[in-house]
Amino acid sequence: MILQSADPLMKTLKPLAGIALAPAALAAAWATAATLAPAMGRFSVTFPLLCGALACLLFHWGGRGKRLYVTAHELTHALAAMFSGVRVRKISVKKNSGYVLLDSTNAFISLAPYVIPLYTLAVAAGYWLAGRFWNAAPFRPWFLAAAGFTLAFHLLHTADILAGPVQSDLKKAGGPVFSIPLLLLLNCLGLAAALKLLFPDLLNARAYITSVLEAQSGAYRGIFAAASYLFNTAKISITS
Repeated sequence: MILQSADPLMKTLKPLAGIALAPAALAAAWATAATLAPAMGRFSVTFPLLCGALACLLFHWGGRGKRLYVTAHELTHALAAMFSGVRVRKISVKKNSGYVLLDSTNAFISLAPYVIPLYTLAVAAGYWLAGRFWNAAPFRPWFLAAAGFTLAFHLLHTADILAGPVQSDLKKAGGPVFSIPLLLLLNCLGLAAALKLLFPDLLNARAYITSVLEAQSGAYRGIFAAASYLFNTAKISITS
């Protein structure tokens, strides 16, 4: 991808922002897991979604879907660029790699594929559109299975990429120290939002947000308490 060079000041500020954001992201991940696990355990409601996710897991273990992911990845870059008013000059998709040529970039364009589950949005749009013309209710279990498959597809491939060598997208967005905490936080919030939309009665949005904020507050209080203890200990050692 052809991109503009980053602002030197932002190169310094973004890693600092990432360090500051990391406790909030980890706390959000903990609160999200603690909230969603019991909700997903209501199998009478979530069974089709979980079946789709399990099918995707087997599909992923089989080493399949790479080209599908590359296609979604590059298309999401392009759509984010168009949304940002940036001209897309070329899109190239191959079996194991791809690229998009742009006039310029920003963090949103660089990180969009790691946050936006493009195939899930396409499945949801198709189901909604069908419901405008026909009675789509009998097909809801199949829609939920497709949603589970595509959400798992997004999360598994995103995790694979972030666990591997540092991607150029992350470097261009501000570096991995900034990008990874931000992506963790946004994917946690996005997953909770998706499940709320799929199952409005399954997740209490206010309770979830409260649990995330409380976990984040506790994380920062713990860090502050530890820092204060170390500072006071060091101060006593120096003065004694």
